[in-house]
Amino acid sequence: MNLPVLLLSLAVAALVACLVAVVAARAATSAVGEVVVTPAAYDRARRHAATVALVAWAVLPAVAVLLPGAVPDGPGAGVALGCVPAVAGLAFLLVAAVGERTWPAPRGTVRGAALTRRTARDVAPRWTVVALLMWTALLLGTLLATGVTAGPDGRTVALQPDALVSTAAGPYPGAPYAVPLAAATVLLAVATWGVLHLVAARPAVAGVSTDDDALLRRVSGARVVAGVQLVVGGTLAAVLLATGKAVRSAAHATYAVDGVSTEVVQPVAAALGTAALAAAPAVALTTLLLGATALLRSSRAAQPRVAVRLDARVTG
Repeated sequence: MNLPVLLLSLAVAALVACLVAVVAARAATSAVGEVVVTPAAYDRARRHAATVALVAWAVLPAVAVLLPGAVPDGPGAGVALGCVPAVAGLAFLLVAAVGERTWPAPRGTVRGAALTRRTARDVAPRWTVVALLMWTALLLGTLLATGVTAGPDGRTVALQPDALVSTAAGPYPGAPYAVPLAAATVLLAVATWGVLHLVAARPAVAGVSTDDDALLRRVSGARVVAGVQLVVGGTLAAVLLATGKAVRSAAHATYAVDGVSTEVVQPVAAALGTAALAAAPAVALTTLLLGATALLRSSRAAQPRVAVRLDARVTG
């Protein structure tokens, strides 16, 4: 089994695991009751959420850094390297899914209360979801454009800056790169939805108020989406960088006639290549800032609160 097939198999396995966990969460029945609210229960829940996030965020860069070293040289090396971020993202989501299935079960007698139905859309800040959808749409759109405009080999872009000369440059993310990357991006999106559904469907934390339980869900959802948008945004930046280099290189050509050297430029292609090269670091920086902001806000939101008792006095 070659490495690209192995990476795809790992990605599918992680997706199936997330979907199985979702089905199990939907089938499980849990009682939510009027439990006694205690600061210790909230603190335990907060520590559990922080531990899951810490492990997941440790796995993400570890897989992204270590996996490329296992990629052998060969025709499929570029495709395998391009899929590494998505595989790291799926490993990140798998850890998050396991963490959602290992919350401490309620103990003691639980008295019945009304159930609050939540969906995946309720457990992540809207702006983080918008960022993830934006990166995903831009990445899929870019891969579609490069897949259509690639040369016959699918790995270079061919241009004709002048009537007397034609050029080709690569590596360029044509269909051999674009199709696996697009498939991995879609798998990542589906797995993200699955994990967010686990966050929404998990049993209420015992000893924690309804508001704090909802807060813990939003914190978990924010951390999940922050990690995935980092993966998708980073992949988009890498694709833009490779595309910009190839297009800009192919847009410039130099040839000699009777000892006279002439340099020609295709202005539209050169401008597009320059724009892609400029957008790549901007996308990378933006996704890093968005991820850091989401993590900082979620950490602040989950900090323990100081309880304040208010005594109401009624005078006759």
